[in-house]
Amino acid sequence: MSFQDVGKSGGPQRPHRSHLTSASTRQSTIPENNTATNGSNSLAQLSDGILQYQRNVGILEKIARQIGTPADGAELQTQFDVQVDVLNQLGQRLENTLRRLETDEQGDRTEAAKRRATLVKLGRDYRRIETSYKNILLEAKRKKSRLAAQKQNQSTSAFSYSQKSHTSEEEQISMQLQMQQDVLNEEIMREREHEIRNINHGMHQVNEIYKDLAHVVASQQDQVDQIETQMEQSKINAEQGLSHIQKANEKASSSQCTIS
Repeated sequence: MSFQDVGKSGGPQRPHRSHLTSASTRQSTIPENNTATNGSNSLAQLSDGILQYQRNVGILEKIARQIGTPADGAELQTQFDVQVDVLNQLGQRLENTLRRLETDEQGDRTEAAKRRATLVKLGRDYRRIETSYKNILLEAKRKKSRLAAQKQNQSTSAFSYSQKSHTSEEEQISMQLQMQQDVLNEEIMREREHEIRNINHGMHQVNEIYKDLAHVVASQQDQVDQIETQMEQSKINAEQGLSHIQKANEKASSSQCTIS
């Protein structure tokens, strides 16, 4: 999918709805559950999907910067909404793929440990980009709230001047702003709780990786012990062989003396 024309400098372009709709349907190549491939291909496709997700977040950030500027309007809002819809769909696909790969235990434990380490890194990269995306949404909400408050303030100021009730109108505006701020604070708290859960999940995955690596080291220790045992046996055999040679040499010397 491509929304590069949305975030170009010099003001937003007039959106063509049919183009935006068709573009939003061209999602990343993240595999669905019923078309899962092998581990390496799935990780590669997941990496491509995260890269596409990061590009779309960058486009959304450019659009969000224009909120409250002279370029702001219905067209910019349409572009913003379409980009958010695309990111939500792509994010859901990435979430499904991450969950599927976390439960995929193909291959031996060594390969599984390597895949899990790669998956943890990709998951961490995705969560970082997802956090940036959510911060952009929160900042956009703040901008819209400030703009709405400014418009409300201007409207109520004119009304209060004509009705000579400026004090009561300011109290209403203050109450509205406080309510909006409370909503934003609640959303921020939910985001922090979500991030804490993600960190906890990541620590669990790291713990599993360490367990797998310990198993690999333990399995190799048996081979090292076997090699050491063989080396000791070889030393004993060599000493016994040298002893036999010395005895044979002594017998040969004795035989020569007797003949003479």
